[in-house]
Amino acid sequence: MKAFVFIALGFLIFVIVCSWVVAQLRYRVSRDDFRILLFGMCLRRLDFREIESVSKRRPSGWTENWSNTFQPSHRVLVIRRKKGLRRSIVITPNNRYTLKVALERAMQRGSSPDEHDEESVSMITD
Repeated sequence: MKAFVFIALGFLIFVIVCSWVVAQLRYRVSRDDFRILLFGMCLRRLDFREIESVSKRRPSGWTENWSNTFQPSHRVLVIRRKKGLRRSIVITPNNRYTLKVALERAMQRGSSPDEHDEESVSMITD
C-alpha cells in the first residue's frame, strides 16, 4: 500500500513538472531568424530564407510540434519550410496573428537585401 502511494505521488509530481516545462516554451522573432526558446536557451532556429509560408491551417502528415499548451485549438500557427524531412512546424503562440504578421514582415525584409534596416526586431511571445 505504501509503495503504491509513493509511486502515485511520484507520477503526479512528474506530470506537474512536465506540464510546467512545456508551458515555458517561448517564440522569438529576431532580426535574422525565428527561434524557439526554453528558459532562454535556443531549442530550434529557423532562418527566414528557409521559411516558405506561414498559415493558421494545420497540415496533414508529419509535423514538428512545438506547442506550449495542451489546448491548442485556436492558437495553432504553422510555419512551412522550403525543404526538409518534416517541412511543417506547428507552434501555439498566445496571439497567432501578431506573430504571423511579425514573421511575414521579417521574411519580406530578409528577401530584400538591398535595404539595410538598422531597426532591430525582437518579439517574444508565449
